[in-house]
Amino acid sequence: MPTSAELITSTLTETFDLDPAEVTPERTFEDLGLDSLALVEMGLMLQERTGISLDDMPLRTTLGDLAALMDRGTAGQALTTAPNSGS
Repeated sequence: MPTSAELITSTLTETFDLDPAEVTPERTFEDLGLDSLALVEMGLMLQERTGISLDDMPLRTTLGDLAALMDRGTAGQALTTAPNSGS
Protein backbone atom coordinates (compact mmCIF):
# COMPACT_ATOMS: atom_id res chain seq x y z
CA MET A 1 0.00 0.00 0.00
CA PRO A 2 1.39 3.44 -0.89
CA THR A 3 2.34 5.90 1.85
CA SER A 4 0.34 9.08 2.38
CA ALA A 5 3.12 11.09 0.73
CA GLU A 6 3.06 8.78 -2.30
CA LEU A 7 -0.73 9.10 -2.56
CA ILE A 8 -0.53 12.89 -2.40
CA THR A 9 2.25 12.98 -4.99
CA SER A 10 0.53 10.63 -7.41
CA THR A 11 -2.79 12.46 -7.06
CA LEU A 12 -1.15 15.82 -7.75
CA THR A 13 0.94 14.63 -10.68
CA GLU A 14 -1.83 12.61 -12.34
CA THR A 15 -4.70 15.03 -11.78
CA PHE A 16 -2.99 18.39 -12.19
CA ASP A 17 -0.15 17.38 -14.55
CA LEU A 18 2.54 18.60 -12.15
CA ASP A 19 6.19 17.66 -12.52
CA PRO A 20 6.97 14.99 -9.87
CA ALA A 21 10.30 16.73 -9.16
CA GLU A 22 8.36 19.79 -7.95
CA VAL A 23 6.09 17.83 -5.61
CA THR A 24 8.26 17.79 -2.48
CA PRO A 25 7.31 17.69 1.23
CA GLU A 26 8.26 21.30 1.91
CA ARG A 27 6.13 22.72 -0.92
CA THR A 28 2.72 24.16 -0.21
CA PHE A 29 -0.30 23.80 -2.44
CA GLU A 30 -0.02 27.51 -3.09
CA ASP A 31 3.63 27.02 -4.21
CA LEU A 32 2.41 24.45 -6.74
CA GLY A 33 -0.07 26.92 -8.22
CA LEU A 34 -3.22 25.22 -6.96
CA ASP A 35 -6.30 27.23 -6.06
CA SER A 36 -9.03 26.43 -3.55
CA LEU A 37 -11.15 24.59 -6.13
CA ALA A 38 -8.21 22.34 -7.02
CA LEU A 39 -7.69 21.62 -3.31
CA VAL A 40 -11.31 20.57 -2.93
CA GLU A 41 -10.95 18.25 -5.92
CA MET A 42 -7.71 16.78 -4.59
CA GLY A 43 -9.17 16.39 -1.10
CA LEU A 44 -12.15 14.46 -2.45
CA MET A 45 -9.88 12.18 -4.47
CA LEU A 46 -7.66 11.46 -1.46
CA GLN A 47 -10.71 10.91 0.74
CA GLU A 48 -12.00 8.32 -1.73
CA ARG A 49 -8.65 6.53 -1.64
CA THR A 50 -8.06 6.69 2.12
CA GLY A 51 -11.36 7.35 3.88
CA ILE A 52 -9.77 10.31 5.72
CA SER A 53 -11.74 13.56 5.62
CA LEU A 54 -9.69 16.41 4.18
CA ASP A 55 -12.06 19.33 4.67
CA ASP A 56 -10.86 22.94 4.53
CA MET A 57 -7.23 22.44 3.56
CA PRO A 58 -5.44 25.80 3.65
CA LEU A 59 -3.40 26.64 0.55
CA ARG A 60 -0.34 27.13 2.75
CA THR A 61 -0.40 23.58 4.08
CA THR A 62 2.81 21.81 3.10
CA LEU A 63 2.63 18.42 1.45
CA GLY A 64 4.70 17.02 4.31
CA ASP A 65 2.27 18.40 6.91
CA LEU A 66 -0.68 16.89 5.07
CA ALA A 67 1.07 13.51 4.77
CA ALA A 68 1.87 13.51 8.50
CA LEU A 69 -1.74 14.36 9.37
CA MET A 70 -3.03 11.66 7.05
CA ASP A 71 -0.62 9.15 8.62
CA ARG A 72 -2.14 9.94 12.01
CA GLY A 73 -5.65 9.72 10.53
CA THR A 74 -6.51 13.14 11.93
CA ALA A 75 -6.39 15.32 8.84
CA GLY A 76 -9.95 16.62 9.14
CA GLN A 77 -9.50 17.84 12.70
CA ALA A 78 -5.92 19.10 12.52
CA LEU A 79 -5.55 20.86 9.18
CA THR A 80 -6.81 24.16 10.46
CA THR A 81 -4.04 24.18 13.06
CA ALA A 82 -1.20 22.79 10.94
CA PRO A 83 2.07 24.73 11.56
CA ASN A 84 2.20 26.30 8.10
CA SER A 85 -1.51 26.80 7.63
CA GLY A 86 -3.27 30.04 6.94
CA SER A 87 -5.45 31.50 4.29
